[in-house]
Amino acid sequence: MKSRLFIVLIAILTVTIACVGSTPAIPTASQNEVATVVAATMRAITPLASSTAAPPTSVPPTLTPILPSSPPTQSLPPATRINFLTGATTGQVSAPIQPGQSQFYVLKALQGQPMIAMVFSMNSDVTLSIRTQGGTWLLNPSAKQTTWQSTLPQTEDYYIGVYGGATTENFTLSVEIPARIKFAVGKDSATVSGQTVAGYNVAYVVFANQGQKMNVDLNGTGGNGALTIYGFSDGQPYLRSVTGQTSFGMTLPSSQDYIIEVVPRGGMVVNYTLVVKIK
Repeated sequence: MKSRLFIVLIAILTVTIACVGSTPAIPTASQNEVATVVAATMRAITPLASSTAAPPTSVPPTLTPILPSSPPTQSLPPATRINFLTGATTGQVSAPIQPGQSQFYVLKALQGQPMIAMVFSMNSDVTLSIRTQGGTWLLNPSAKQTTWQSTLPQTEDYYIGVYGGATTENFTLSVEIPARIKFAVGKDSATVSGQTVAGYNVAYVVFANQGQKMNVDLNGTGGNGALTIYGFSDGQPYLRSVTGQTSFGMTLPSSQDYIIEVVPRGGMVVNYTLVVKIK
């Protein structure tokens, strides 16, 4: 019995060995997937070869940012500041100047104010230049002008150059900046009171449209003051102080700023009240 069982076991083992040896193992689908994942993972974690690998201690170069270039700083000349007396709208400077010499003055003014600059000399050959704080020429010295006027573009300092003529002579620089009259909301008239300073005229400016009627009355001077009125843009005089008039009225010919000056007689100091009506 035992020998028969031994023979059967030997036969089964022989058949099994023969099957294994004659048929190659076929990988299952799960084995393929595992092999693919392992290969991809190895590629991901294996560093690529580099022909210019940096040494371990190398430091990345520092990049310098490229900044936009700044405009050159405008150089302004040393200048003497013109300070107006309290209540005055005119400042003056008188000094000698040599041939070819230049002198500079500076003053501060508000945006929208009109400014009138004039230089007087014996030979009328001393001339002006006007420059903004930012360095922009409003009047170039090459123009050789003795007068200039315009509405100022910004609130800032303005530099005025005075240039000598053919000979040594004295000059007087006069700068007038009229005070702007503002009307209250819904009102067609405004009243200002003041006092003339050091014999100077006191100037005001008011804007009015073509076809509007403007009336101006100067009161309280006791006959020692008169009015001058002219258009700022057209330069047209509508009333001169030499007439001695203290009242003015007319329908305006154009839309512009109008300059109204209180002119004291003989350089006197006088109190006044100015009433301006536009409708």
